[in-house]
Amino acid sequence: MRAAPLVAVLAYTTPSDSDGVTFLAVDPAVIQRRLEQVTRKLAGRQAALESLFHEVGCDAGRFTKERVPGSKAPNLVCTLAGQTDSEILVGGHFDSIEAGMGAVDDWSGVALLPSLYQSLASAPRKHRFVFVGFAAKETGLRGSREYVRRLGSREVRRIHAMINLECLGLGPPKVSARRADPHLLDAYALVAGAFHMETRGVNVDGPGDDDSHSFFNARVPVLTIHSLTHETLPILHNKRDTLAAIHADDYYTAYRLVAAYLAYLDNDLE
Repeated sequence: MRAAPLVAVLAYTTPSDSDGVTFLAVDPAVIQRRLEQVTRKLAGRQAALESLFHEVGCDAGRFTKERVPGSKAPNLVCTLAGQTDSEILVGGHFDSIEAGMGAVDDWSGVALLPSLYQSLASAPRKHRFVFVGFAAKETGLRGSREYVRRLGSREVRRIHAMINLECLGLGPPKVSARRADPHLLDAYALVAGAFHMETRGVNVDGPGDDDSHSFFNARVPVLTIHSLTHETLPILHNKRDTLAAIHADDYYTAYRLVAAYLAYLDNDLE
């Protein structure tokens, strides 16, 4: 695997035609507005995410819904075409539990998917990017399990990375070392360093699992990006899980870092 140049990472506000790491940065106010569209009811969360995907141009043949057995909501899938059929998948889940608003877990992650599509659509990409809002994570990873189940072995092999976004904005971005693919972890550290950010690996034994596990079981390289610590973990599945728990600056930092990281992976992965 060749190392992608990082020259353009710090000039992230303007896409370019170079082979550097480029993406279009969405304005912080827009990122915050999309975060604030969180609602408690599952139907409202689904409708809000669909609306955000359509807002950034992911509609018609680019957007699909996939039924999830045992779930009232489907997986929501947005695809950005690439120059090859190799794929990078980015996911988060839009279901939540009764306690709290579910703003952190996991509207904070899934609400970034449309913005990341918008950022990467600003320039041609080598890989096909698939952004998935998974349903029914909180009831046993049903959405991600069903997504993987529907794939044939050839389609699974085309997925060169699954990046899972979970519980962002409680503090600076962190990664879970559990199940993390070593190359994806090294690439994350390189991009974080370009932003003068410390790479912190924090494994937390929180309530439930995350959707990367479904892909890990299918031998897809995975990495989960989150913001949890052992101190902030009790916010999840609690009435404290509201928008007030999310720090706007940390949330926007997470967005910029993930956008740059995905653009880097597009050049770095074969």
